[in-house]
Amino acid sequence: MKHQNIFKVLVLALAFCLTSTFAQTTAPVAGAPTAGVDPAAQSGAMSFTMPIFVGGALGFGSGTGVGTSRGLGLRQIEPMIGLWYPGFGFLRVGYGFYYFDEESDGDDESSYEVEHSNFDVELGVHLLGLFYVVGNYSRVRELCDLGDVAWNEWGVGFGSLINIFAKTMLFADVSYRWVLDHYDPFTDKDVSGSRLQFNIGFVAMLF
Repeated sequence: MKHQNIFKVLVLALAFCLTSTFAQTTAPVAGAPTAGVDPAAQSGAMSFTMPIFVGGALGFGSGTGVGTSRGLGLRQIEPMIGLWYPGFGFLRVGYGFYYFDEESDGDDESSYEVEHSNFDVELGVHLLGLFYVVGNYSRVRELCDLGDVAWNEWGVGFGSLINIFAKTMLFADVSYRWVLDHYDPFTDKDVSGSRLQFNIGFVAMLF
């Protein structure tokens, strides 16, 4: 299926980014001590000149969108870019997408493929070391043959980082999202509400 092929491509891209970052951080450095490895990489500290990053995340959750059959599970695959300075704060901008099947509430119980996408802007502040709080805004769209809909979401949450190499981090955060009013073509009514979302992803510094 289409979404399975996209997922495989993203997994390969993630593996390539992590491999490239590992090669950079473990490359021999002139004048470096002992084994010739970047001291920052040996100690686990971050080492970069500008806090510009590329990365990606998987988003899991449930809640108000369109249809009623979606439970807890994968909601988006999201490449992202932005600024992140560990210990101070970050700005993340990402475009997430995912495809899923949803059944209508009509007598025929037809199944439709829904193309989900969301544009996210997230602003975070570190409070205690690598622990942070984050606020986010999302513009969400879901397209299918029954009708195309879009809505806004606002959220707050918290998370933390794990330094992997001198230029690479893993992060995980959870947020509470307010889903603003929008029309649901599967139930033929306006819906709104709230939901929880859990993100896990990686960040690779460019410089």
